[in-house]
Amino acid sequence: MEDTAKRISQMTFAAILLALGAAFAATPNAPTLSGPITGGERGTPFAAVNVADRGYLTEEYFLEGEATAYELASGAQGADGQWNTRASADKANYKTRLLVVRPNDASAFNGTVIVFWLNVTAGFELGSASDEALRGYAWVGVSAQKVGVHGFPQNPGGLKAWDPQRYGSLEHPGDAWSYDIFTQVARVIGPERDREGLDPMGGLEVERLIAAGASQSAARLRTYINGVHPLTEVFDGYLPFIDFGGVVPFASERGGGRRGRTLAPVRSDLDVPVIVVNSETELTSYYSVREPDSARFRLWEVAGTSHVSAARPKERTVEGSNWLSYTPVYQAAIRHLHRWITDGVEPPSMPRVEMKAGDPNPEVVRDEHGNARGGIRLPELEAPTASHSGFGTQREGTRFGFLYGTATDFDSEQLAALYPDSQHYLDAWNTALDRSIEQGMILPEDAPAMRQRTAAWAARLDAPPR
Repeated sequence: MEDTAKRISQMTFAAILLALGAAFAATPNAPTLSGPITGGERGTPFAAVNVADRGYLTEEYFLEGEATAYELASGAQGADGQWNTRASADKANYKTRLLVVRPNDASAFNGTVIVFWLNVTAGFELGSASDEALRGYAWVGVSAQKVGVHGFPQNPGGLKAWDPQRYGSLEHPGDAWSYDIFTQVARVIGPERDREGLDPMGGLEVERLIAAGASQSAARLRTYINGVHPLTEVFDGYLPFIDFGGVVPFASERGGGRRGRTLAPVRSDLDVPVIVVNSETELTSYYSVREPDSARFRLWEVAGTSHVSAARPKERTVEGSNWLSYTPVYQAAIRHLHRWITDGVEPPSMPRVEMKAGDPNPEVVRDEHGNARGGIRLPELEAPTASHSGFGTQREGTRFGFLYGTATDFDSEQLAALYPDSQHYLDAWNTALDRSIEQGMILPEDAPAMRQRTAAWAARLDAPPR
């Protein structure tokens, strides 16, 4: 019996050593942080916005180290999103950047950092701190993908091309390693970061991290949520927005191939909250993976809005780009997610846009004004002056025209039938705005500017027809 027990003990110890060895093998050496970065031909970080008047400081840092790719441990990267993954043996060196926007006054910091996966669809990086992000949060933009650093091969527009002096030393091995790069950036700014040396957060008491990303970056986040978060657990919540529901096949990227159109919901066994904010443009793609709201998930669909919104024309137009934006709801989602994580206050569940199954794609159900039924309804849909659609058409000179949607202004006869004068319109619009604020879909801080813009437009209702 004693010999048997001894052999079991030796086997157990050996197993522990093997497990520890595997864990250390999968953990790269600590990355090296440098900065704040200065100089270069342009003397400023790419896409930096002056936020000094908001009491914020912007600094840029470089991070270099070794990243790992990910692979399936068993099963498939299935349509339920509940993948069994692991860190692969594929490792590569990288050097990337992070753009830090943080409050100057530590007492103004609410403890939450929004870690933003910068979007590279255009061949250069898109993304900046929104209004809500400048109300007590910190915001960190991450150059997680290769295109952001190197640009497209046929038309380099990335960081290295924009300012070779400043960014010439950056190097990205490929998007298969983007998830671990994103994780490593999160760790050097997070609650458990090493604060003995260089601290990009300037000593702020970071308590929680929210990962956010739009469009193409939302697909990266959705892949990260389903396949990487269970292994790293570095983020406290996620906010993918204008999200088509797509995910990225790990095997394809590790092999150097292009990702196909694969859809998957957010895995239902996730242990942190997620809010997805979508415009009308994403509805037909996302329809098949619509997740039910739960104790850890919300899907908000903003009727009438489009993936990209244009400025509202000064004059009424027969048809132009959609000027109705989902942005106010996105701003509200940041605050709701912060409170959900911090205080356990669940955000409201909101109606989905009404859809009708169709072949090959589902269709949006529309009202007598041509606007979508259901969903989150901004005041411009409750007191309409135009028909809004999230679905645009291809345009000369761009392959993204469909993302701009359309807006068709009502003619004078239609407007007169709805609103005898500007005051009737403003009364209806303001009532709808008050309702949106009560629902939590628009923040009170955003309301004054919205009222001002609408009042300026409404004055034209009283002008004599031309």
